[in-house]
Amino acid sequence: WDSVLSRANDKKIKLEIALKEATEFHDSLQAFINWLTATEKTVANFKAVSRVMDSILLQIEDHKLLQKDISLHRETMLNLDKKGTHLKYFSQKQDVILIKNLLISVQHRWERVAARVAERSRAL
Repeated sequence: WDSVLSRANDKKIKLEIALKEATEFHDSLQAFINWLTATEKTVANFKAVSRVMDSILLQIEDHKLLQKDISLHRETMLNLDKKGTHLKYFSQKQDVILIKNLLISVQHRWERVAARVAERSRAL
């Protein structure tokens, strides 16, 4: 009987750890998606590159801030990918598919934003 209780307790601990990891992944992913959505809106609302010196200097400053923000979130993207990959190894098949699709979607959105910002850098 002690053996059964011990195994049940071990299983409980493992499930609590898995729940904590899944919750952290979900919260991090949601925060990143919210940031990504806001950044996509910012990128979509870029004004044309100005030909007036004062205006273009302001655009360049704003763009530098955006680039810095994107650089900071690159690490977040890499961590999400790492956490998601870790979760995939310990999840059921339907959860693996969901995690994989979420990560692919976020990565594609991330790459589009990065590409648009790089284009904007060249234009400025």
